Amino acid sequence: MTPSDAPHSRWSDLDRPPLNVPALRRGLLRPGGLWTALDVVESTGSTNSDLARRAEGLTEGTVLVAEEQTRGRGRLDRTWTAPARSGLFLSVYLTPGDVPVERWGWLPLLTGVATATGLARAAGVDTGLKW
Repeated sequence: MTPSDAPHSRWSDLDRPPLNVPALRRGLLRPGGLWTALDVVESTGSTNSDLARRAEGLTEGTVLVAEEQTRGRGRLDRTWTAPARSGLFLSVYLTPGDVPVERWGWLPLLTGVATATGLARAAGVDTGLKW
């Protein structure tokens, strides 16, 4: 993750421009790649809840990104909200394959760490995880 003493971003959390959806699609959706679909919404209650409601017709690798979450749910069923553009809120529809059910709880945690670390290293983006 980006060190706390790294130079400040040119955007504060709340005044950054909206996500560039066409650029995200060009960068993430590739034939034969893991990411198969990308949907960006301005606001949602919960990206996880939205994907869970649509799970029946989804293909593995579908990504849902929201600029704002109003009813996020975290560990131990704690709820939280996040103002528009104050973070990156996303859920990915994956099938865990050979991972035993009793270990599924680790998947979101490991994914969060991997995503934050990857963004920090590849793009120099100041990242942090809110558990």
